[in-house]
Amino acid sequence: MDFTSIHTSSANLAHRVDLFCWQGAPLNNDPDHPVQVLVNTGFVVGFCPSRRQPAWAAYRVAYADRDVDFDRPHLYYEDTRVDSAVRLTGSTFGSGYHVGHMAPNEAINRQFGRLAQMETFFMTNMSPQRGPLNTGVWLKLEKAILDIEDTPSQKDHVWVLIGPVFSDDPDTIEHSGKQVPLPESYFCITVDPHSYPFNTLSRVHLVCMIIPQNAPSSGTPSDHLVSLADVEDATKLTFFPGWARPRAAPGAPSPMATVHAPSEHRLLKAIEDL
Repeated sequence: MDFTSIHTSSANLAHRVDLFCWQGAPLNNDPDHPVQVLVNTGFVVGFCPSRRQPAWAAYRVAYADRDVDFDRPHLYYEDTRVDSAVRLTGSTFGSGYHVGHMAPNEAINRQFGRLAQMETFFMTNMSPQRGPLNTGVWLKLEKAILDIEDTPSQKDHVWVLIGPVFSDDPDTIEHSGKQVPLPESYFCITVDPHSYPFNTLSRVHLVCMIIPQNAPSSGTPSDHLVSLADVEDATKLTFFPGWARPRAAPGAPSPMATVHAPSEHRLLKAIEDL
């Protein structure tokens, strides 16, 4: 059963969800932490009210002949679409934790413009990240995603799903008079399509990562490769529900439990070039 709903404020924008979620929005298998889908300009967030932060965010990195590059906003914004009981104000987290973007400011800015960029500063797109992670491996990941080369007419856009991972009993930090659970790590799934119609594992390059809060700043995102099954087990989400999953041959490991690191994947190439 899927414990996900479209937030009432986004009901008239529900048709845009599949524009940013390859093979459909993730299914939420956790009845204790329902998810509300918020549709923004250029990205979609699966907001978890009980955790006061996203369960996931989804966006695409696409080719453009020309992009824009507005200055970074200086403020974070309270998202008045969500109930005040779970809403965070636009203040920072403090206590060594940064306000960590899930859908990144710069990639959204360059492809969708100023309004889209400012919407990435809604607190419904933020999660408390340790400072060394936010300015270390996480920043490298965002930079690599931004640097992905997209060849028009040859490959489709690269699709990104990203979000926090929680322990069974997470520590919390106080913000806006509310207790906000601290993730123990963050996941990133990137789908790099290579063969039309891009609808099976054999037609895309899939790379998954789980990056812990204490990841060494000197490391790289590719130090943290995992399988899709690892991410689904850690998050209680099922990704790509519209995808007919391949079955393993008798005695062979499931393709979903395999750590994929295809050299052709454009994100891995961008990481190598950092």
